[in-house]
Amino acid sequence: MPQAPKLPLLYNPASGIATKDPDALLRPLPKDLRDRVDPIPFGPPWDFEPAIAQAVRAEGPLLVWGGDGTIHHAAKALIGRGCPVPLGAIPGGSGNGLARGLRTPLEPAGAIQRLLEGRELRMDLPSLDGEPFLNVCGMGFEAAVAHRFDAMSGRGFGTYARACWQLWRTWPATALAWDADLAPMPDPAGRLDRLRQAFKVPEAALPEQAWSLCFANLPTYGSGLWIAPGADPTDGCLQWATLARPSWFDLLAEAPTLFREGGHTPLRHEGRLRHAILRLERPLPWHLDGEPVAERDRAELTIEPRAFRMQVTGACPWQ
Repeated sequence: MPQAPKLPLLYNPASGIATKDPDALLRPLPKDLRDRVDPIPFGPPWDFEPAIAQAVRAEGPLLVWGGDGTIHHAAKALIGRGCPVPLGAIPGGSGNGLARGLRTPLEPAGAIQRLLEGRELRMDLPSLDGEPFLNVCGMGFEAAVAHRFDAMSGRGFGTYARACWQLWRTWPATALAWDADLAPMPDPAGRLDRLRQAFKVPEAALPEQAWSLCFANLPTYGSGLWIAPGADPTDGCLQWATLARPSWFDLLAEAPTLFREGGHTPLRHEGRLRHAILRLERPLPWHLDGEPVAERDRAELTIEPRAFRMQVTGACPWQ
């Protein structure tokens, strides 16, 4: 009797700062799960076609162990094929923003077991000028950091922090002009949030200028920064969020709040939209899921509701 095809597990040895050992990854798994997986080393030029075909034969998902950049490229390949199988993202990069937002365990062996025991989520698929992304795109300071980080040797939080430090005091704000279809922010869910809402100023208007601006499908950047706590990848909207340039005092008093899920800080302003055309006063760098993309002074943000198939764990809060 022919052996059933195994699920491909693509791993990028260059992602993150830790060595990727697929044998060590699979060793803690129950034998029945371990026998379902075929580890395959992978990297540029990003030819996903053989692995997608194997995942289809094995009835998915396509498992990818790497950073947000590797997972971004895998998602684009699946979208190009019409999303024939779900994408299972196993955290193995420097920041792991997508995995954190989906509440996937950060320990890779635990992540792969929970994903194989998990379920499929149909999540929204946003695009920047027709280029898809899964988690977050942005411009301003955060995009400048993404471009600087990409050009630096080494990976990990230390390298990212160094890129932030190099640009923090010198990166200027830019003027913005909007044509947007706005959506109301969701009602607060918890008792503490409802209490905060009662004393809250009215919802922020679209900013006329920004130092750092992102459009989020999920709530987290890499390294655990909650940039858009109310983002929901199933609501047909994107959450926009600005960060004000922090002062020395803010770095000590306010910045740690951004790394707590329920944290509220005046450094962050946010709202929701269904579609937007954004014009900048000058061409600036952008990023998609942390991957640098070309400068532009005009951008269009669109969302395709429930258009992407994602494999998630039972801890994922969305259905």
